[in-house]
Amino acid sequence: MASNNCKNINIKSKKRNIRFIPTIFEHSAKLINKTPSETAVNSELLEEAQVKAYQLYKHDAVTVGIDVYNIEAEALGCEVKFHEDNSVPGIITHPFEENYDLEKICFLPEKGRINIVLNAAKGVKKRIGDYVSVGVGISGPFSICAELVSFEKLVTDCIDNEDMVCRLLEKVLLFQQDYCKEIISAGLGITLFESWASPPLISPGTYRQFVMPYEKELIAYINSLGVFNVPLVIGGNTSSILDDMVATGTSLIISDYNTDMEYYIKKAKERNMAVRGNIDPKLVEKGPKEEIIAKVKEMLDKAKGYDKFIIGTGVLPYNTPSENVLAIKGYLTSLQ
Repeated sequence: MASNNCKNINIKSKKRNIRFIPTIFEHSAKLINKTPSETAVNSELLEEAQVKAYQLYKHDAVTVGIDVYNIEAEALGCEVKFHEDNSVPGIITHPFEENYDLEKICFLPEKGRINIVLNAAKGVKKRIGDYVSVGVGISGPFSICAELVSFEKLVTDCIDNEDMVCRLLEKVLLFQQDYCKEIISAGLGITLFESWASPPLISPGTYRQFVMPYEKELIAYINSLGVFNVPLVIGGNTSSILDDMVATGTSLIISDYNTDMEYYIKKAKERNMAVRGNIDPKLVEKGPKEEIIAKVKEMLDKAKGYDKFIIGTGVLPYNTPSENVLAIKGYLTSLQ
């Protein structure tokens, strides 16, 4: 009798609860039969899209947005081009390219689409917040500056006009702190995206001097407001800056599909922090499902049961077939 009980215990111990956090922005618009641009400018549509995505996929965290990388830069004067087709809105002007107009940098929720995002996220939280964490994606100070100034000029000025770049970063940091205060006061979480900081776009030295310190200060500020789960999302192969990323105080690092995932898992284990392994979003879009699941199995083998390992994806394209996403969720559920 005792041996049977032991067998039951052993069988149960093999069950795993693996979190699934795909990156769902423009794909959410597809689920409500709207374009990304239609959804991005309407808080009700944005809310409905993210709720619909959660109802379908039951993923383990919801980050509200479509073109999350544009919101703060648009509020500070960048022009965004919206589209009638399924393209994602994109920034087309850089208002600080000729002159660093620091006096124009101040936070107001009424600027740009900040209130649209906040109101949508509040609505999503009200509807599904009892079942899943709901948050807002924000950009890191360096990435906002890259849009305000233009990436090429910002990188050049990091060499030729270092003092002015630091002054701009400080002003944008204050803007982001005010934005974070609004987000947290609404009971929402925060994910920090630093889209312009991925090597080889910038060198490890540039990251260490002009990116990491401002991320670290922003994360510390968010922590001071009582929010301690602050993922830092930088796509691509970030192995050359990974130690500095960890030093920001982030709670989660990303191992993108083109990285040495075992190395990232090792680094995460050293700090007892979460690591999200990303499946190539193009694979999720194109399939076949058998190849997608084979990739999931490969990732889990590399994780070796690490309990803070998360299965994720890069940003899912608009037309990603829902059945491919559901295949991942179904497989992970079968392991529980």
